[in-house]
Amino acid sequence: MGGWYSIADVNLGRVDVRRATLVALSLGFAGLGGCAAHRGPTLEQTLARYVPADLRASANRGREILGPDGFLAIPKGVRRVWVDVGAHHLETTKAELRYPDVAVIAIEPLKEAWAHWPDSDRVIGIPVAVYLDRGTMDFHVNALDDTSSLLESTGDDRTGALTKTVEVRKVPVIRLEDVLNAVPEGIAIAYVKTDVQGVDLQVLQSAGESLRRVERVRSEVTNLDAYKKLDGKGMATETEMKSYLRKMGFDLIAEDGVQADRGWLDQIYLNRQRAWVDRLWHDFRFGSVAN
Repeated sequence: MGGWYSIADVNLGRVDVRRATLVALSLGFAGLGGCAAHRGPTLEQTLARYVPADLRASANRGREILGPDGFLAIPKGVRRVWVDVGAHHLETTKAELRYPDVAVIAIEPLKEAWAHWPDSDRVIGIPVAVYLDRGTMDFHVNALDDTSSLLESTGDDRTGALTKTVEVRKVPVIRLEDVLNAVPEGIAIAYVKTDVQGVDLQVLQSAGESLRRVERVRSEVTNLDAYKKLDGKGMATETEMKSYLRKMGFDLIAEDGVQADRGWLDQIYLNRQRAWVDRLWHDFRFGSVAN
């Protein structure tokens, strides 16, 4: 799914008055709801404890990702961020960088993926996995690297060749709330996308109340028996995902990438608190989406 029209579209005369009005509304409501109160360590403290400086530098071509105030160093002119958890090669979010008011926060523990990211200060790389607990965990690097996961593969006949583990490595792990709380006030968190092979629900749960600041969520659901649960967690059902996000104020509005027998699919959720202005954007940009 693509992004929204930016202020540059108006300046360059690409949009009419109706679009300009929507841009103005978007800028006026950026950051609606404010920043959730910090609970637990800040991102600065968490990275200092679990993520070596050289690892952070490697994922960002030497750029520092935190400002002097401890918040993420969002470049001047950026109005909104997309948070890509399980970013891999930025297959879902790279296209949004064509809008100069958008930055992508790319969260990816697989070091082989970082070289595929654009060399831009609007790509903020966080070289970690995300889960319920901060610390260090085993990360299973699989034959098809975008099937790599914190969960161990089952060897299911339909996915075994793709999810066969070729290496297990230790990776740093943080909570999603650490990242969301480090986005400065006034910067809209337009989108959170998760594609983390079986622990998508746990990633979203790790955001806590900070998830309510997000406008949209796109999350993968895996119905195939491809991964083993970890201490009874992981491999959430569609019902569990929908129930949790509804409790957090999100409505399911669309599905994408639905595979045969619903083995894999992405579900797209809209924050009800932001629904009226966000629906204007979405319907104008992509056409109406039925609930």
